[in-house]
Amino acid sequence: MSNNKSHFEKPELSVEELSHALYEVNLKLQEANQKLIAQEKKRLEFYANISHDLRAPITALSNSIEYMLSKQQLSHEEMLDTLSIMQKRTRYMEHLINDIFLLSSLDSSDSKVHKEQVDMRFLLEDYFYLCEADTRYENAKLTLELPDDLQLTMYVDPALIQRVLDNLFTNALKYSKGTPDITLGSYVEKNEFIIYVQDHGVGIAKKHLSKIFDRSYMIEKSRTPDSESSSGFGLSIVKSIVEHHNGTVTCESELEKGSRFIIRLPL
Repeated sequence: MSNNKSHFEKPELSVEELSHALYEVNLKLQEANQKLIAQEKKRLEFYANISHDLRAPITALSNSIEYMLSKQQLSHEEMLDTLSIMQKRTRYMEHLINDIFLLSSLDSSDSKVHKEQVDMRFLLEDYFYLCEADTRYENAKLTLELPDDLQLTMYVDPALIQRVLDNLFTNALKYSKGTPDITLGSYVEKNEFIIYVQDHGVGIAKKHLSKIFDRSYMIEKSRTPDSESSSGFGLSIVKSIVEHHNGTVTCESELEKGSRFIIRLPL
């Protein structure tokens, strides 16, 4: 008769070691759960902000339409004023929707990032000279600071990098006092290509610096339709695009002295 009893093998780990391993796994699960909760909270805040941002211009449009319908006859001046309000709110919603779509597409697994070999000197010079010809900057002092020996080709999405620069330039213009003074510069440091945009505007308080790139964060009432060309998600878009290029973006700022946004892209 054959022996069917299983052969007993002594476990490789002691009870104490197994308990410690389970404890470590439990800690990691708790950390992962906390991260998921934090991400969900940010997601809900993001959608709450979007709802708020859309509600204001839609209400303004609805009120304008009701006003026009309630009047038997509108003067030419009243008509122009009402249509001007409607146009501003419509443009604001267009910018907001476009920014939301861009953020969503960057968040998706099939993100629309099309990288190619790009001459970085040409890209920065081309953007700078376009700004010089842009009427938005006709009263601004623009400065380009590139090393004379800068000859660098990188694998980037040129359209998205230009979008980063445009968002930073728009912010610099928006928060400037008097004559806007904006500088675009770059240099190579160790294994990184540095791009910076600096202004001499109102600056940002230190308590806000660590949060300004969060899409769910608002400084005072920055995401309101007061500006027809700003959705309030500009810095979130900057951060997302830079991270898709394996880079980082930070800000150095001082109230009433200006801000310096620094982009670091690995070579």
